[in-house]
Amino acid sequence: MLKKAIISLLFFLFSTTGYSQNGYYFSKFIVLSDQEIITQTGSLGFPVNMENIKAMGMGNTQIAGGKMFNAMMYNPAFLGTSKKSYEVFGLQMGMPPETYDAAFFLLDHMDEFDEAVSLTRVWDGVNAFNETGASINQRLDALNQIQEGLQFSLDLVSEVIGDTENPERHGITVLPSAAVQYGNWGFALYGFGQSGFLVQQSPTIDALLAVNIPSDLSHPVEAAKSVAQILGILSTVVIGGGESFSDEVFPVAFHLSYMDIVGSVGYGRQFKKNWQVGANLKVVNRRMATERVAVIDYDEILSKAWDNLQSSVTGVTLDIGGLYQSNWGTRFGMSLQNVIPMGKIEQQIDFHFRHPRVYYDKEGGQYVTNAQGDTAMVSSYRQLTVHKPFALETPFIANFGIYHPITENWDVALDWVDIAELDTRYDKTFDRLRFGSEYRFHTLKDHLVIALRSGMADTRLTMGLGFNIYGIVDLDGAYAYDRFVKTSAYYAQLTVGWE
Repeated sequence: MLKKAIISLLFFLFSTTGYSQNGYYFSKFIVLSDQEIITQTGSLGFPVNMENIKAMGMGNTQIAGGKMFNAMMYNPAFLGTSKKSYEVFGLQMGMPPETYDAAFFLLDHMDEFDEAVSLTRVWDGVNAFNETGASINQRLDALNQIQEGLQFSLDLVSEVIGDTENPERHGITVLPSAAVQYGNWGFALYGFGQSGFLVQQSPTIDALLAVNIPSDLSHPVEAAKSVAQILGILSTVVIGGGESFSDEVFPVAFHLSYMDIVGSVGYGRQFKKNWQVGANLKVVNRRMATERVAVIDYDEILSKAWDNLQSSVTGVTLDIGGLYQSNWGTRFGMSLQNVIPMGKIEQQIDFHFRHPRVYYDKEGGQYVTNAQGDTAMVSSYRQLTVHKPFALETPFIANFGIYHPITENWDVALDWVDIAELDTRYDKTFDRLRFGSEYRFHTLKDHLVIALRSGMADTRLTMGLGFNIYGIVDLDGAYAYDRFVKTSAYYAQLTVGWE
């Protein structure tokens, strides 16, 4: 109430006809009725099932390939080949470069969120421009001060926010895992999570950035109009005559994070001569967080997300797979994942903004002017509450894959994933096609195997590199598209195990 009273007092002063803004004055201040908006439920873009870095490098193709210890998570039919293998420790991580840059940008500019340094500079520039008796040079300096003050908001858009209508997501991926295959039985335990955030720009800053601010005074009327617009916009959020601003002027950051803790037991068997079948029973505990981040925590925006994960659902689901080995070496695979439905998690993010608008005052279709010929302007705002729901679900996924060894050390693969098109992360059928290839070099008497991988997934190229040391330690890296952050990311994986 105190803030609203101060703002009303400011506009009472502005609304007098004697308060001229170099050809413009504010005749009215209007507080519109509050408005609530519920947006369409958004998909978080999290992976539906576990994804391995080795597979990512070769276009995430493993439905018929099975070149890793935990291939049972792609297709449980691989358990039909009896063997003993142990992955005693596995850890993979992924981060897009943009996430790293965005997090450090927020860290490096904490003073902007604590003290509104740039907005204060804009406000001071407006007052300097409107000061009675200001010279042309002083007004030019004031325009430059306004532009410099808005530069931070422009940098925030380019470095962190992106499109203000559909802000960029930032996040990191972490996956610890362990897996064992003993004979035709497979056991896996892993946790797969992504810690992400997005920053939603305030309508006040959007309105400020939309004002065309000239760099000179060659068109003084347009310059005065621009400054008057900025004054009208900022006056809806200024407190104490410009000493501080309402919190509603600042961008709002939110966590979008989740973690799956999965335990799986699977069994496979040989069927006839060339067929293998298998199944995985998975117990999934899913945790999710969609919470607002306090301004004081912007410098720890990634680590704080893990602190707020809440257990939302625990369920059981089932994967079924089949594999056919042809006489010429080509394998055909089919997997049906998440056959048993799991519960859906739904959470909602709410944010509150003050939505300003500045426009000409008209009566009878004519512009209102005062005795001095100044044009009247109206400044208004409404309290805007936006409710943005998110849903995290585990849809049924049907996949088909082909694998062919060109040579002993060179493989190619083709996968068609989500044939039923139930995964909302994909828009088109072609997005569900994946291609991949891997070539292996054996050196140091086979104590070191180097794997070069490439492919295409999500209609984008992927690359990968792997090192197997003494058949025990695997170091793998990949560069692939991440549908959560909607950009390509770097991934790394360390695995300790043997067959």
